[in-house]
Amino acid sequence: MTDGAFASPATVEDPEALATTERAQSDLASSMRELVDACVRTRVDDETLTSIAAEVREVTQRLLTHAQAGPLGIETASDGRLRDHGNPMVGMRNPIAPPLHVTGDAEGNMRCTFTLGAGYEGPPGCVHGGIVAAVLDQVVGSAPARIGRPGLTAYLNTTYRRPTSLGVEHVARGWVEEVDGWKVRARGEIRDPQDRVTAEADALFVVPRWAREHIGTPTGDAGEFPPDDGASPRTPTP
Repeated sequence: MTDGAFASPATVEDPEALATTERAQSDLASSMRELVDACVRTRVDDETLTSIAAEVREVTQRLLTHAQAGPLGIETASDGRLRDHGNPMVGMRNPIAPPLHVTGDAEGNMRCTFTLGAGYEGPPGCVHGGIVAAVLDQVVGSAPARIGRPGLTAYLNTTYRRPTSLGVEHVARGWVEEVDGWKVRARGEIRDPQDRVTAEADALFVVPRWAREHIGTPTGDAGEFPPDDGASPRTPTP
C-alpha cells in the first residue's frame, strides 16, 4: 500500500526519459485493458477468435524478448516516489488494474471514484465480491500509508450491503480509526450514485518488521506532511 506514499532513496538520473517510458508502459496496459474487455464481450465467429488468439500469442512473445524474470516489486518512478506499478488495483503497468486513482489528506481520509466493466463481473451485472473486497483493501489500506504507516493487511472484514453494479460510477472511501504503534485500524465503504452503501470494511494493517527501520519510531498518528493538495505525503521524519 505504498504507491507514491514515500519518496525514494534512489536518484532518478533522467526523469524525462523515465517519464516517457512510463507513458508508453501505461499506454500498453491501457490498450490491453481494452483488449480484456473486448475479449469478454466479443461475439465474433470461431475462425476470427482463433486468428486473433494466434496474433495475441505472437505479440506476447515480442514482449517477452526482453522481460525480467519475476514480479516488479516497488520501483522508483519519474516523480522520485516509490510506486508499485504491478499492483492489480492501482498499478500503472498492470492491465487487470482498473486502475484506481486514490487521493487523500494528511489525516488519512482517502477517496476514489471508479467504474468497473465486464471483466470484473460476478453476479450478472454486478461486480464480483472478491473485487469489491480488493477495492476496499486498496482504498482503506491507503489510509495507514498516508499517515506514514504503510502496513500489510492483517484482516479485512467486508460486509456486503447491496450489489455493486458494473458500468456505474461508485465512490470508495477509507479512513483511520485508531493507531497503536505499528498497527493501524481503518474502515471504509463504497457508495453508489444514490449515496447508498454497497459494501463496507473494517481492517487492521501492520507495518512489517523489515520496513520499520525505514519509517522511524511510531508516535501514534503523527508524521510530517504537506498541506492536502491531492499529492502524496513526504516520508515521516524519524
